[in-house]
Amino acid sequence: MKKIVVFLVLSCMAYALSDKPSEIPLPKSIFLDTNPTKCDNACLNKLLSEEKFFSFMSKYTEKYSTPSLEEHYLNYAQIFNLLMYYDVEPVFGTIKLAVLVPQKSIKHYALTSVNAALAYLFRQRSNFELAVFNSGDESEEAIRVTLNEIRKGEYLYVIAPITQDGLDALVKNSHGLYVFIPTLHKSLYEYVPSNILFGGIDYSAQIDTLNEFANDNVVIFSGGSKLELSLNDMVKSQDKTVTETLFFASPKDNFKKSIENNKKLDNASIYLNMPRFMSGLLASQLRAYKHSPFALLSTQINFHPDLLNLTQYEDRKNLYLANSIGKFDQNLESINAFLGNNMEYDWVNYAISIGMEYLNVNFFNQDVDRIFKESINNYGQIEYDTRIFKASQFGFVEQTKSAD
Repeated sequence: MKKIVVFLVLSCMAYALSDKPSEIPLPKSIFLDTNPTKCDNACLNKLLSEEKFFSFMSKYTEKYSTPSLEEHYLNYAQIFNLLMYYDVEPVFGTIKLAVLVPQKSIKHYALTSVNAALAYLFRQRSNFELAVFNSGDESEEAIRVTLNEIRKGEYLYVIAPITQDGLDALVKNSHGLYVFIPTLHKSLYEYVPSNILFGGIDYSAQIDTLNEFANDNVVIFSGGSKLELSLNDMVKSQDKTVTETLFFASPKDNFKKSIENNKKLDNASIYLNMPRFMSGLLASQLRAYKHSPFALLSTQINFHPDLLNLTQYEDRKNLYLANSIGKFDQNLESINAFLGNNMEYDWVNYAISIGMEYLNVNFFNQDVDRIFKESINNYGQIEYDTRIFKASQFGFVEQTKSAD
């Protein structure tokens, strides 16, 4: 198996931390190729076309390179803010962490998850070794093989941004490892061993809080994903009357048939359990067909400035959104921004940062300055506060009391 050790350049972000050079040894990150199959010119180009950047980085060799491939390789090295070296021995006494990324499942989060972990370590001026293991998908075989590779590398602490599809496989094969899952909430799994921690958003708590801004006439607009269907069930479990649930699969759906003469939508509290683009589209359709909802309500899935760009103010003037992303350190925000990450609106990056702090304080450096107020409870789940924001003409404004 080829191992690529990646040294990260700290000097370019020193402005955010100190005007003095660091005395700690240079940290390093590792991209591990868990698939021993050789990758020739055609294979490397295919990985690029499929946007499998971690696989491309780990399999790239000069033997099969071309000027074009070399240019891509150097460009992605810059994106990762890295300089590449081979066969460098680990620095003794470093914080050793592994990041398991099923790139096919989590797509762009494969990169942002790694960067969020790096940003926290940079912020704390840690001496660390971080290894990235790309499992490809979330099949049990892929997860099992990747976790075994993590053990072979003697990594005990793992950040694993997986989806619900990979949870069973990870739990079954996680013995001997301490795993933090930033993307899922513990409530999704009835029994989880104590070596698994969760950082997912508590959508049920968000819906509880949103209901303070709703009347008793509730309608649900939903997509069809697992998360969206789960949100529907959470809304229906509240002490409100759900008069109708409408499903919209794509912008090509016949909105007129569902909305135009639907009297249930007037003076209704409408939950938008769907992605931002569809939520913005449906909000505009309600106004186009002369409906006046009591409120539009949404969980964390729509708390993003994109929603403001997708709607006019008249479409969203009664839109309330739940948000569990709290206050965070400005230095950490600056480093994340330097790495291309968003802290203010991306809850997965926020959860990873909290998980990194938990691991740091509990297993590596109990004297480190804490920068988050959130903690992980006795059940292994990050506890978040929920705040409600209203979509104003120019942004999101926090609400301090319930709607009348």
